[in-house]
Amino acid sequence: MPSKKRRRNPRHANNGGASSLTAWWTARPAWQQHALCLGGLFLASLLYFAPVHFSEGTLGGGDLVSWRAQAEAMIEYRQATGEEPLWNPNVFGGMPGYLMNYGEQVPQIDGLPRLLRGVLWPTSHFLFLLFGAYGFVFYLTKNKGAGLLSAVAYGTTTYLVIALGAGHATKFVAFCFAPWMAWAFAWTIRRPRWLSALAFAIALAINLRASHVQITYYLTFLLGVWWVVELIGAARHERLRPFGWATAALALGSLLGLLMVAQPYLTYAEYKGYTVRGSEVENGVGAGEEGMGLENAMRWSQGVGELATLAVAGARGGSSRSGTYWGPKPFTEGPHYVGGIVLFLALLAVWKVRRNVVYAFAIGAFLMTLFALGHHFALLNEAMYAYFPLFDAFRAPETWMSMVAFALAILAGLGADYACERVANRQREKEHTRAVYASAGAVAALAALLLVGGGALYDFEKAGEREQRRRRLQAQAARQSDLSMQSPRVQQAIDRRVSQYMEQVKPKRQDKLSSDAWRTLIVVLLAGAALWGYRSRRLDWPLAAGALVVLVGADLGGVARRHLSEDDLSESGDLETQIQTYGADQFIQKKERQAGGKGHFRVLSLAGGSPMTGTAGARASYFHESIGGYHGAKLRRYQNFIDHIYRGGEQPGRLPNENALDLMNTRYIIAPAALAGRMPGTRVVYRDSTRRQQRGRQQRGQRGRAPVVLENTDAVPRAFFVGQTEVLQSAEATWQRLRSPRFNPRRTALLPEPIENFQTTPLDSVSTASVELKEYTPRRVAWQVQTDAPRLLVASEVYYPAGWNAYLDGEQVPIHRANYLLRAVAIPEGQHRLVMRFEPQSHRVGLWLSGVSTVGVYGAAFLLVGRIAYRRRERWTSAGEEQRDET
Repeated sequence: MPSKKRRRNPRHANNGGASSLTAWWTARPAWQQHALCLGGLFLASLLYFAPVHFSEGTLGGGDLVSWRAQAEAMIEYRQATGEEPLWNPNVFGGMPGYLMNYGEQVPQIDGLPRLLRGVLWPTSHFLFLLFGAYGFVFYLTKNKGAGLLSAVAYGTTTYLVIALGAGHATKFVAFCFAPWMAWAFAWTIRRPRWLSALAFAIALAINLRASHVQITYYLTFLLGVWWVVELIGAARHERLRPFGWATAALALGSLLGLLMVAQPYLTYAEYKGYTVRGSEVENGVGAGEEGMGLENAMRWSQGVGELATLAVAGARGGSSRSGTYWGPKPFTEGPHYVGGIVLFLALLAVWKVRRNVVYAFAIGAFLMTLFALGHHFALLNEAMYAYFPLFDAFRAPETWMSMVAFALAILAGLGADYACERVANRQREKEHTRAVYASAGAVAALAALLLVGGGALYDFEKAGEREQRRRRLQAQAARQSDLSMQSPRVQQAIDRRVSQYMEQVKPKRQDKLSSDAWRTLIVVLLAGAALWGYRSRRLDWPLAAGALVVLVGADLGGVARRHLSEDDLSESGDLETQIQTYGADQFIQKKERQAGGKGHFRVLSLAGGSPMTGTAGARASYFHESIGGYHGAKLRRYQNFIDHIYRGGEQPGRLPNENALDLMNTRYIIAPAALAGRMPGTRVVYRDSTRRQQRGRQQRGQRGRAPVVLENTDAVPRAFFVGQTEVLQSAEATWQRLRSPRFNPRRTALLPEPIENFQTTPLDSVSTASVELKEYTPRRVAWQVQTDAPRLLVASEVYYPAGWNAYLDGEQVPIHRANYLLRAVAIPEGQHRLVMRFEPQSHRVGLWLSGVSTVGVYGAAFLLVGRIAYRRRERWTSAGEEQRDET
């Protein structure tokens, strides 16, 4: 076989008199150079996540702990039966578990990092990010140094470790697969062939299988901008026909990719229509306003002045945990920081590189930055929210900045490629060099301006901070019986405390700005020096590129370490050990066993915080069938139940509506001891003298009395017969009736419409009507029922028509909606077996579509790759034979 000559790019030629290191590097075959680059990225990943890999701590995060707590019932069922649970009975009275623990059941290539996740998380997926970004930029530039720089720049941006630290594992995984989708898009645009279309399908599928659609949506928007730029370029240069083929290949890849994720996305799409992020339930029949509401969607908008954190991490004080953040967001874990080097190289690319990919990523980054501003740029974002497809489905506009960081990292790689380019014309070479220096100088000047003039530009005070601090101090003073809030002396003392606080915190904020401005200025000057060495032919490109990569890694990695150190890790790798437990939990679990297991009663936990949000809301779901929980996409009907029937009982000082608890079969309430005797219809059945425990160990920083258990003796059974019904078509009228103390849920059921050819028979002292639970699992509930006359059976189970079916003695019967959010079935006279099964058709169809399309796509890709390899081998063999014949 003849030897294959390695092509050299004249733009990246080495300077005369190359160093021994450069000579050694250039003597390596291309595959060895790539292997060394990828090996370096692997070592960099281990170093970057050293606190995770080389200490006893592990990544946790409040959201991850909350997820684990709420997924327990589903995990337990899957381990016991091997069947997908699909429904989670422990959260918000029962809801689809698609967005909690619904694993993809058709294996794909993303299974490779999953195999390593147990022993090498997060490097298992982070390597995909680094390798993908490296390969993508190398594909665009044929410059390994540029590829390394983009990989390190994207991988070490602060938002990734902040997401990890908060427990947003699915978001992190979506970030890791993003470069591969962009790379496949670029390949398909350049070479629209069957194989590139299949590659795009695979890349799209694994990105969607990360189960964080928000990131995939943002990336798709960026690629959509790229497609528009390519369309304009094709029209200008009369290349519409090849562009049409590329578009067809992308469309085919998109269709195949979507088919490959039909499971789980068919169920996601179906479920979305019933959630707070989809159609708003209207009178229990149709759909109303789409989305989650403008105000909710625009929370956590990036401030206009906060954009300075891209260049200077401490421009807004850092994180809220440090107490120095003074930006406009309610709170934040840290800044969106990409560093001065990335910014000036990206600026260089936008200024000097005339390529469609640069135009696309520059325009995309600009638009996404405007989207990140949220309500601070309402003119654009309110219009996008109202008219642009799916824009209203996601909250936290600042998340757009994560994709801005990706775009800037890729542009920085293209800028680095431009910086290393050699031009034969001396005048153009000088202009080339001046452009590099000017870009670096612009970012250095910005850092210097913030360093010197920051004190004059900023007041280092969060909007409304003084008033917020004053209200907090007033609340503290009001709790002291010996202080009068009407006293001028008390108010003056509070004002002094506020002033003292501001005097203490402002210098810290100034120091943050100053030290990070120095940081940016220094690294930009050092990077400029490395490029000066290369442009003046004192350094070879491998050394200059290596210096840039090290500087970017040290700069961004150093800032990221503020948010990912050993102090930020959990002591135990087992998330279950981080779920707080009380003696009350064991008491209720004992009562559950005595009752015969699951399906007999529910629990409300008022201990430790709101039962409807946050970790406190999720905690109870680990142990009990809870009416609370924590989820950003809960059922709209249940949210209405919370808002209009439960009546905001989770707010401090307010108690849940009695009927709300009764309707949801809430037998036990875990409550602070102070609530004992304050909740009508309840009695204390358990007191624990021990302190709060964390799975058997005392939780650090927690002190105080353990909660009590209250028994709600008025709670309805899980399933029961009613003797009368009322028809109320209006949701508002239904809510009002259910809240009323005069409403008795044991006797009456409220229906949105009459049940055709059926009328329930009144119950009296001589009536025979009984319900006995026979089976209770997430996907199946069975009762033995008996009634001496036709009656309506109400099940205290959340109504969800997209999957729940009822079977009476084996024959399917309709499930009616009762009491706004519960299920009801008309039962004829006699003894019957009633079974409710959760069997969503979207799950079955999605599983079939995913299986067939995945086998087809991977099989076709394998055959095409094999065919290409076979043809190449034939060509090399034929060329070798011809060479031997000539000799």
